[in-house]
Amino acid sequence: MFLALSGAMDTDPDYLILGAGMAGLTVAALLASTGHRVRVLEAHEHPGGCAHSFPMGKWRFCAQVHYIFGCEEGGSVRTFLETVGLEDEVRFNRLDPDGYDRIDIAGDRYSIPNGFEQHRDRLIQRFPTAAVSIGRFCALLMAVRDELDRVPDRPGILDYAAAPFRLPHLLRYRNATLQQVFDAHGLPRRVQAVLAGQAGDYLLPPAEVSFLLHVALVSGYDRGAWYPERHFGHFIDSIVERIRSFPGCSVELGEEVSGIAVEGGRVARAHTTSGHAWSGRTVVSNIDPRRTAAMLDCAAPPAWLRALDYPYSCGSYTLYLGLRGIDLRQHGFGSWNLWYYPHEDINRIYADQVGRGDLSDPWLFLSTPTLHTAAAGLAPPGEHVLVAATACSFEHFRALKEAGPAAYTAEKAKVRDRILQVIQERFLPGLQEHLAIKVVGTSTTNARFCWAPEGNAYGAALTPEHVGPSRVPFTTPFPNLYLCNATAGYPSVAGTVRSGQRLVALLEKEAS
Repeated sequence: MFLALSGAMDTDPDYLILGAGMAGLTVAALLASTGHRVRVLEAHEHPGGCAHSFPMGKWRFCAQVHYIFGCEEGGSVRTFLETVGLEDEVRFNRLDPDGYDRIDIAGDRYSIPNGFEQHRDRLIQRFPTAAVSIGRFCALLMAVRDELDRVPDRPGILDYAAAPFRLPHLLRYRNATLQQVFDAHGLPRRVQAVLAGQAGDYLLPPAEVSFLLHVALVSGYDRGAWYPERHFGHFIDSIVERIRSFPGCSVELGEEVSGIAVEGGRVARAHTTSGHAWSGRTVVSNIDPRRTAAMLDCAAPPAWLRALDYPYSCGSYTLYLGLRGIDLRQHGFGSWNLWYYPHEDINRIYADQVGRGDLSDPWLFLSTPTLHTAAAGLAPPGEHVLVAATACSFEHFRALKEAGPAAYTAEKAKVRDRILQVIQERFLPGLQEHLAIKVVGTSTTNARFCWAPEGNAYGAALTPEHVGPSRVPFTTPFPNLYLCNATAGYPSVAGTVRSGQRLVALLEKEAS
């Protein structure tokens, strides 16, 4: 009965969305709010992609997202929620503006405040002998930030002609890494480590990450770092229910896309592992572009496949902890995140962890969501959630998994115990006595539950070669197939929401 209904409705929906990650949900909600009939197919039982939440006993954890930007007036997330009528249902708490991120380098603590000028002045106060180089670097960062704000979503011929005059810094540094800019300004190693202390937000060391991408990310958080007032689960569930509230719209969970049928040069339907065939006049894939191309039942154009030949970002090792009988505030935690580095050479740390699979002395991102909001929903009353994450090699954990469950489980436990040791020695004395629950996720876990190829956390690696005009476009060689995700667009919640907004604007323009 259900098979007949799903494959033979009176008319196909206007849009079939493959995947309920943030970009897919954004596209679906925006299209539904303007009267289009939309169907979303999601493989997981929990929608949201990297932002999905999962229960573990009395505890609930968000898989990969811990704080976001774009929630201020005019920000992409705020604008999206206003457009679909969720601005009152989904609210956000702002992390401490005086230090929303705190960088700890071998015991030395630095606070990252909102306001580049204030951040610059604090750095100069801490490192007076580097005042000139710090001032010049921060001036460049702010100049690039302002030029990024002036880049149109769909530049025309006149925009390209005016670019040398309106966007001189963007053009000059479009192929630069963050490390190259550090070196050009003669910044001391410790200052570099502080300025790159949020590198886990793109999982690349300074020697590899695009300078422009770094500026875009720190500029986003500089305008405000936010956490959902009722947690990420409520944020995602609210969007899903909003889509379902519109006539003719649905979000189908447990429908993993296994193939895409092409007829007459157009996408005709998507097949799922449950045996259903789902149709739509226009199809938007929230699935990784390369995986989308591999699902087609026809040969994809070689030029398109070459454009999809990108390296993935690395993955993460995440430790989800439930704590009882301890007040995290008494140990230096609050409404902020803590980035810990064992020493100031971040490039070497990434080489050890990702290049060699050595997690014996890891950097750590520590997030305390139960201190970001008083709302219930993550832990029993009076107890806390602490999430610790770091970068790891997918190949390392995949090889262990292929060697057998014993080797994989042993390595997971070894890294877990080392991370717990670091946290206990440096931040939470007696931690082991307060552990109520501990759950581990590796890059292979991300590949399994988020359908992320090679366990990537941010889609295509955010190197200079894959930032800017060379980014994978929304359009494909098939006129009714579009892409929108962390690679066709940009990662992060704010980035994927903005990508969804841009794609919907493109679809509306093409339909007019």
